[in-house]
Formats: sequence, structure tokens, C-alpha cells
Amino acid sequence: MSFTKLVKEELVTIPIETSEQLAEFAAFLHMNGDITKRDQKLILIFKTNSPTVAKRFLQLSRTLYQAETTLIKKQQQKLTKKPQILVEIESRVKDILSEIKLLEPLFETSDVLLPSDATRLAFLRAAFLSTGSVNDPKTAQYHLEMSHERDDLAVLIQSLMNRFDLNAKIIKRRHQHVVYLKDAEHISDFMMRIGAQNSVFKFEDARIKRDFNNSINRVMNCEIANEKKVYEAASKIIDEITFISSYNVYIDEKIKRVMDLRLNYPEYNLRELTEQYEIDYKEPISKSGLNHRFSKIKHIAQALREGSPL
Repeated sequence: MSFTKLVKEELVTIPIETSEQLAEFAAFLHMNGDITKRDQKLILIFKTNSPTVAKRFLQLSRTLYQAETTLIKKQQQKLTKKPQILVEIESRVKDILSEIKLLEPLFETSDVLLPSDATRLAFLRAAFLSTGSVNDPKTAQYHLEMSHERDDLAVLIQSLMNRFDLNAKIIKRRHQHVVYLKDAEHISDFMMRIGAQNSVFKFEDARIKRDFNNSINRVMNCEIANEKKVYEAASKIIDEITFISSYNVYIDEKIKRVMDLRLNYPEYNLRELTEQYEIDYKEPISKSGLNHRFSKIKHIAQALREGSPL
């Protein structure tokens, strides 16, 4: 089961108050509803590919209006697509149209239709059930979206989401206006607010595991990079020491000690070399002091190559 389907299976089980039922019902019809006339009679049609969502809509239409409904399953032309489910409402259509403001401008009626945070979240819940999707948190990107052909409906959804500080944005994709979230915390907050608590726990668990694994990989990559830098730096100094050793020249005792130390412990980093120096020579040396002597070694090697005085 996809993560989107998991979230929707949870959302349709949420018990809600009458005002929230009306907000959900309105969102379903605004998102996926249509009006037709048959035998001089108005018919409301709700379309979906999800049996789960169709069942929720049927429950709402019968609870709110005791409406006469017909369920039709329609095979779509492309074999890869799921059959479309049509729910036709044949009674009390004028009452429904009046109450959910389906034929009126959205921004003029939204405050009347959605007077509270609970009703706004119910509207968003049904909007997500209608056209929403959310990436599995195990994937490389976090993404939640809802879309509609009507730009005013997309703007309303964005406005409602941003009342809860979700930072929703809109893009145009072909003929659709897509409202989306990219931030994992905003996605988690949205799902929690519309009632998908169990899905949020799964989302957060997967996100924590994924982020933890990414952190481990970053640490390991840093360690590998540091080890590579230590190896490359040590190799260069060892090459210089080997070159100097091929000449019969006087080397200061302090420099000679560091040369021997580097040759004896080629895999050690600076910190480990300072510790070993104190063990071998019974006196401390700092990392900057060690680096200074390595610089001296490089200077000696350069002078020998150029025939300059040491």
C-alpha cells in the first residue's frame, strides 16, 4: 500500500461534528463535483477513483441530506487507470447547492462556509482525500500536494493551509494548479492537523531513521576524507624525508626526531604524533610545533633541490 493510500485510509475513519461534515462535503463537491440535467431534473455528480473516498462521500450525503444516491462504476479508456466511481445525487440538489455555495464565488462565501479552524481543516482534509498525494518518507524527497484546474480553488486551499503557518506554495503544471509542501515538518504538521495521527507517527519514524542514516553517512564520509588528507600529507612529508636522507647533510636533532617519528608512524595524524613524540622523547610537543618542524623539512628538501644553503 502506498503511503498516500495509508493516509487516506486513516482520514476516512475520523468521526467529525456536523459543521465539519458539511465542510468536508463541500470540499468534495468543489474539488470533484459536477452538475448535470436529466429529464428536466438537476443531478449532482461526485467523481473519484478511490472506493474509500466514494464511501466517505456517500456517508456524508446520506447523513447530511438523506439524499437519494446512485453509485456507478465506469471503466476508463486507458487500461492502466483505475475505474472511475461516480456518485449521483438525485434529491435535494437545490438545498445542497444553496448550503455549500457550489455556484457562488469561493472567496465571497468561504468565511460563511468555513467559519472556524475545525471547518477549515475539514475542508482541507476532504481536498486532500479528493486530489492529494504525499511521498513516502523513505524516498529522497519530501513532497505533499493537492491540485485543481481552477486557480481560485487552489488559491483558497493555499490560503487555508497558510492560516496554520504551513508555507504552502502554488505552481502551474500543465492544466493544473498545484498547491504543495516541501518541508518535512510542514508536511507532518499538516497531516497531524487534518487528523492522520497514526500516519504522522509512521512518517516521523521513517524520517528519523532516514535522517539518522544520512547523518552516519556524512560522518563516515568526513572521516574517510580526513583519513585521506592525513595519508596524502604524510606521504608528501615521507617523500621529502626520503629525499633528504639520500644526502649526507647535517640535520638538527629536533628536526631529526620528527623525521624519524614520521617514518616510524606513517599512518598517525598530528594529534597521535604529538602523543607518540612525548612517549618516545619524554618531552611534549604541540601540533603547531610539529607542523613548524614539518615546514622546516620541506624547506630543507627545497634547498637541496635548488642547491641553496640550508
